[in-house]
Amino acid sequence: MPQKQYSSRIWVIVLILLTLLAAGVFTFRHSNWIKREFTDYTRPTPKWTESYKFGKVFENFPEGILGVDISENQGEINFQKLQLQLQNRPIEFMVIRVTMGSDGIDKRFKQNWREASKLPLVKGVYHYYRPNENSTKQAQHFIKNVKIQSGDMIPVLDIEKHSTIQSRDRLRQGIKNWLNLVEAHFGVKPMIYTGDRFFWDVLHGQGFDEYPIWVANYNPIDKPETKNWVIWQFSEEGNLEGIEERIDLNVLRGGRFQLHKLKMP
Repeated sequence: MPQKQYSSRIWVIVLILLTLLAAGVFTFRHSNWIKREFTDYTRPTPKWTESYKFGKVFENFPEGILGVDISENQGEINFQKLQLQLQNRPIEFMVIRVTMGSDGIDKRFKQNWREASKLPLVKGVYHYYRPNENSTKQAQHFIKNVKIQSGDMIPVLDIEKHSTIQSRDRLRQGIKNWLNLVEAHFGVKPMIYTGDRFFWDVLHGQGFDEYPIWVANYNPIDKPETKNWVIWQFSEEGNLEGIEERIDLNVLRGGRFQLHKLKMP
């Protein structure tokens, strides 16, 4: 190898090493500044904890009223120790599952209903609709197994699943039939509980918008997509002393005036 070419390569290597050494010294001496500047662009958003979500919901709806819904899925509730407040927000309504489909009865309903009657809150009931079962039998089953009085919340229909044996139009007819039968018996329009997506896919624009809507959406959002909702079930991860299992958390917007409108006359 010619001496001149060899020397040139030596100088290139030396320059590279000097450059790397200078970069290392700069990084070491200014590491804190580099880290600070870099994280300004990569800083993560606040962790969306249940506590953070709770705060955001009531920040967006400061007049909102906190409520819960329960069923046998919460196990045996210790009503003597039941916590009726979360983050300085009192729990002001409780909705209890009573029936499922045309023959199911929530095994905890009688005890939950009896004990809830002793609490300083508004209580209500809901029916879980099974989309593959006869709607008339489901309505009759619900009516037979519950007695709601003046001051209780209006009845609630929980519909959240598609049918596997009938079309959407037939499913809508069944839902409407249940609502009509229950309205005729109790003298008030029931409330519909459903998911954000199900509302838009099945119920919106099909004659159900006239009913009070209770919508479920647990995503980190400012508000549900469903328009004109009255209650938003924003979490299924609530914790209350007296209940071992997780519990759903709900916000009723419109304050006590709206809560009063949802009571039986």
